[in-house]
Amino acid sequence: MVPVPEPYTGDVEVGQTVKFSVPAFPGQMFHGKITRFAHSVDMKTRTMPVEMDVDNASGLLAPGMFPEVEWPVRRSTPTLFVPDKAIVTTTELTFVIRVRQETAEWVKVRKGQSVGNLIEVFGDLSAGDFVVARGTDELRPGTKVTIAPPSRT
Repeated sequence: MVPVPEPYTGDVEVGQTVKFSVPAFPGQMFHGKITRFAHSVDMKTRTMPVEMDVDNASGLLAPGMFPEVEWPVRRSTPTLFVPDKAIVTTTELTFVIRVRQETAEWVKVRKGQSVGNLIEVFGDLSAGDFVVARGTDELRPGTKVTIAPPSRT
């Protein structure tokens, strides 16, 4: 049984193969096939239980082991990832700072998946937009900004 976060429940399909590992066997991958899911989100955890059948002929897996799952998320359109430090969260807004025509703009975003130090964002951004790598709400919209060339170190 795997609790799937609510934003990813739309990607759940019976028959899908899912890879996972367990701390007891670092570096070893196991596979399961989605067989059932709850069709109901737990109100406390905002997750939906998904059940997988796993061939455990080796007997390595034991009840109560905590799997780390590589959940197969699909998007209908390409998404963008930004450095985690580029995202600013205030009490009112989550945003990144885009630089357009040497001027700072706050762009409201919604966070998605994280991969290492990158976070998927959804909002009015396009590939090729310049985003401030270390965002702060002290860099106000309309502020003039100079884009530095990338370092070669």
